[in-house]
Amino acid sequence: MTGRLAKRYARALLELARENGTLEPCGEELVRAVAAFEEPRLRLLVLSPAIDTDARVRTVKAVVSALGLSKIVGNLIALLADRDRLAILPDVARWYEGFIDEELGRARITIRSAAPLSLGEKNELIELARHLTGRREIITTMEADQELLGGVVLDLGGTVYDGSVRAQLARLTKEMAEGTA
Repeated sequence: MTGRLAKRYARALLELARENGTLEPCGEELVRAVAAFEEPRLRLLVLSPAIDTDARVRTVKAVVSALGLSKIVGNLIALLADRDRLAILPDVARWYEGFIDEELGRARITIRSAAPLSLGEKNELIELARHLTGRREIITTMEADQELLGGVVLDLGGTVYDGSVRAQLARLTKEMAEGTA
């Protein structure tokens, strides 16, 4: 239920941001707000049912003000707090990010490798992602994972291309066990 609810809030924010020409700035503000409200002590305060609702809402509005958020994003967060739905803010931000990426024709990828990649290797993987997704703009996140032993794992929005040595060894082991190697 919260996934659909978060999606509706994100879509509403997208429409407002589109009207105001602030698609990306609103996304950046959402990321900042999620980071602020994920701070453990603040999160406990604004989500605890043991604390008076008015006090929680005042705290949320004070944080929104301190962050200097736009009226659009600030109103969304205040609405979530008023309706005791602030816990879905990270989901709203994820949905919104996905909507913006779709609207702007970009894709997000994660490249995991055992060792840092050269600029050429990284560019080659980005070009591969462009080809696979059909998107011009690719936003890349690099992660180091020594368990891979070698090679890379490319995650294109949930579709994983695993070219790691670990995966190749696992496939070889399976084939040998089945007697097909």
